[in-house]
Amino acid sequence: MNGYFLDTNILSYLRKEHPVLCQHIDRVSWDRIHLPSVVVAESWRGRLRQIDGVPKEKPEQALFPDKKLIETHELLRQFKVAPFDKEAANRLLQLQQDARRRKKGFKKRHADMMIAAMTLSYDYILVTRNERDFADLLPIHQVENWIDD
Repeated sequence: MNGYFLDTNILSYLRKEHPVLCQHIDRVSWDRIHLPSVVVAESWRGRLRQIDGVPKEKPEQALFPDKKLIETHELLRQFKVAPFDKEAANRLLQLQQDARRRKKGFKKRHADMMIAAMTLSYDYILVTRNERDFADLLPIHQVENWIDD
């Protein structure tokens, strides 16, 4: 495997300096840990939704979401971001076709499928706590849980 991708849910544990996660990160060279661009987009989308949810007549309620936005920015800038490239697009098409063949009407979260496609195309290991979300998308050797293991 070439490296590690962190899923969005792992970032929240990283913010909290989860001890087991930190042990795993310490054993892996930091330059082998990347974020898929989809994870960056999910992180920003969540924070921007919080800011947008602040009522215009209560600007003081923007203090906490703004603080979280800055914290997210500081966290994300520590990582190299891997782009969703042509190979990932081809893998995504393949995953979508496989999903349609397995179950009629099968709907998988599009972002999870994009992350799985990127994991396959980059030949990385995906670090996630939501292993079940990727069980039918990635081989077991390409998914690790650095929180519960």
